[in-house]
Amino acid sequence: MSTPEQNQTPVANGEQLFLRNALASAERAARFSRIKQIVVTVIAFPAVYYLTGSAPEHRVPFTVIMVIGVILVGCTSKIVAELHSSTRTILQAIAELSQK
Repeated sequence: MSTPEQNQTPVANGEQLFLRNALASAERAARFSRIKQIVVTVIAFPAVYYLTGSAPEHRVPFTVIMVIGVILVGCTSKIVAELHSSTRTILQAIAELSQK
């Protein structure tokens, strides 16, 4: 009768190592993304306020383009943060399945 330690092949150990490294990378990326999202939000709101409040009539198209750009940056930041969160969740689920 073999023990569970003997049943683990180098491939399984390599898989576990890969999953641990991928999960650690996903955690770091999610943390960095969260910080980046906070910074973008802190910069975006005053920028939109400044652009909408200080636009003379002859610069309205510029203001509209800049506000749309700031909104797109905020949306992109949010989408990337959700992507990192989903990746982390999937990797955690795979790691839990491989431990069973």
